[in-house]
Amino acid sequence: MNSSITQTIWHDLLAWTLENDTLRTIIVPELGAKIVSLFDKRNQLEWLVGPGDRPFRAVPYGARFTDQDMSGWDEMFPTINACAYPGPGDRHGSPLPDHGEVWTLPWSLDAMADGRITLSVEGRALAYRLTRAVDYSEADTLRLHYAVINLGSDGMPYQWAAHPQFVCDQEAVVVLPAQITTVFNAIDQLWDWGPCETQYPWPQATNDAGVAVQLDRVGPPSQKLARKFFVLPDERIAWAGLIRQSSDAWLHMQWDMQQVPYFGVWVDEGVYNPESVAALEPMTGFYDSLIIAWNKQRVPLLAPGATHAWTLTVRIGTGEQPFPRQK
Repeated sequence: MNSSITQTIWHDLLAWTLENDTLRTIIVPELGAKIVSLFDKRNQLEWLVGPGDRPFRAVPYGARFTDQDMSGWDEMFPTINACAYPGPGDRHGSPLPDHGEVWTLPWSLDAMADGRITLSVEGRALAYRLTRAVDYSEADTLRLHYAVINLGSDGMPYQWAAHPQFVCDQEAVVVLPAQITTVFNAIDQLWDWGPCETQYPWPQATNDAGVAVQLDRVGPPSQKLARKFFVLPDERIAWAGLIRQSSDAWLHMQWDMQQVPYFGVWVDEGVYNPESVAALEPMTGFYDSLIIAWNKQRVPLLAPGATHAWTLTVRIGTGEQPFPRQK
């Protein structure tokens, strides 16, 4: 399969474009290796939300995520919520920034050959190197290869999560495997969803205001609502999907649930973004705060010098779907 890699400029920042006859992917190394565009050339459809009228620029270390451009696909590492590092050794208690630190750091170009671009970043709060290589495994499938190596002298717990903010248009549907019937609230007392760890039925639930909500549907931005739910930690899944019903376009994400055992979904209906988005978030820990995941013993502990590697694929299409059609 033929693909090319070219240099370009995205909002005045250096970027790399990975492209084949079907897809175009644009990555900005300086801004956390953010994937700023995932474009389906067959029907001229963009899947990642843009910055809108927010400035797209380098981000200071320790910045609050929701104060920034809120666009594209960011990598969350080594935590999502800001917290004190709970692991052993001389880094214990070190502050970990909001949504982790790698989304604010510039990444280095390691390799670019055979239709694959490899970028990496070394941690500031903790001693590690995170690497992500991107290529196309099929004409319609983006493949992301991750590896983290512990450069320190102590075991290192870490939380990784993909954070792609997918554009939803109208009547978008989040698709999970059929066995998922219960989800877990991860944001305390916001948008009428009660305390953290409250469980709700999936896909339809009644919130704390007594309103029936179809959790798998993404509503219009005029609602000014948001929610963050996790699949229960022992309910391992290996894929999730999103359907933009207005165009019959779909997106299918897949991963190894042994390497990436947890999953969350963030839906923003006009709270932080001017258009509705859904983030499908496979994760290595449960749930958003590394210290909570550590206390729950739901996070990997990487030995000194050891490497953990995993792969995530994103397939895009229109019409016939690779998961059950939603009613």
